[in-house]
Amino acid sequence: MDGETILAVDDLPENLMTLKLGLRKFNFDFHMARSGDIALEMLTTLKPDLILMDIQMPGKDGFETAQIIKQMPGLEDVPIIFLSALRDLQNIVRCFESGGVDYISKPFRNQELVARIGTHLKIRRLQKNLETERSKMHTILSNILPVSYVNKLKEGQRPQTEIFKDAVIMFTDFKNFTGISRDLGPETSINHLNRIFFAFDEIISHFGLERVKTLGDGYFAVAGINTNGPDAPIRSVCAMLKMQEFIQFYNKEYPKIDWKLRIGAHIGDVIAGIVGYQKIAFDVWGSPVNIASRLQNVADLTGIVLSDDMYSMVKESVVVERSESRPLHNLGDHKLHYIYSLSDECPETFRSSYDNLKAESLYYTYSEETDIIKKLFPNPSKSN
Repeated sequence: MDGETILAVDDLPENLMTLKLGLRKFNFDFHMARSGDIALEMLTTLKPDLILMDIQMPGKDGFETAQIIKQMPGLEDVPIIFLSALRDLQNIVRCFESGGVDYISKPFRNQELVARIGTHLKIRRLQKNLETERSKMHTILSNILPVSYVNKLKEGQRPQTEIFKDAVIMFTDFKNFTGISRDLGPETSINHLNRIFFAFDEIISHFGLERVKTLGDGYFAVAGINTNGPDAPIRSVCAMLKMQEFIQFYNKEYPKIDWKLRIGAHIGDVIAGIVGYQKIAFDVWGSPVNIASRLQNVADLTGIVLSDDMYSMVKESVVVERSESRPLHNLGDHKLHYIYSLSDECPETFRSSYDNLKAESLYYTYSEETDIIKKLFPNPSKSN
């Protein structure tokens, strides 16, 4: 019980001193308040692990003080033990109705008080640990599943496979990653890839896309699944152009590496859902996925290649360098459009959103502290 914070609230200083002396050997961080109002003022900055509350006090009594505490952000779950000479059933019931977890009659026996405090502090520690583990689980799920799927799982539902109309599918990969890995070694090359994918995650989040997964040095994302609406194509184009912009900035910071990014995108109807029973993953299926993957393979190294269907949705908002028909592996001839920037006719909403996300900010925001594994498990044990 050492080091935990306790606030005692009683209008009589001798009672407060009795409590302090009775608990001194446990090395609590012990605080005292001689009224409900003083306690409430202290609680604007103090976050105790447990509160000992007298009932009969001038001004706000213990019942009213406890009710207010339970409405204060961050204090809803702090256990309150009432200490009072009032022993009638009505007042004991009011203690629990006011948010108390226990009641001890005055004059109390110190051994009993210590035992009750120890029990409720242990329960509080278990609650905090449970809250931490739930938060970790939510973070992990949110990094592998769309938010809507996480919410359904939290409600006890298994999300059903769905058909999504006009979803945008985009793939990226690095044409020269094998050479980079050979030259830099696996650890250094993966460190670079992590930093780049951090920026990509920030970009797709900014534009409302959903990362499906990474495939080696490839990156697979969709729009129109979590967020519906006719603007999914232009949001996707903004995201892809920003990815290329970031890579150009990154190459200036590391001129000896020269990452060569290819991006392709298509739009169409897809099936999306969770696969797996022992290990789950979110995935997307359908011919638009295959087409987008093939487009990435024929993309230029500084722009984006769009299918004709995708281009028709954004043609007023983009600048085309060239258009051509060419065969895609096992899919026949397709008309392709190679784009390199937003046009002057791009709606101001998307132009501003694009301009406000700076490549240099994405680069400098990254640090080891942004690593989700280190956030969730800050002190992993070292293997022998």
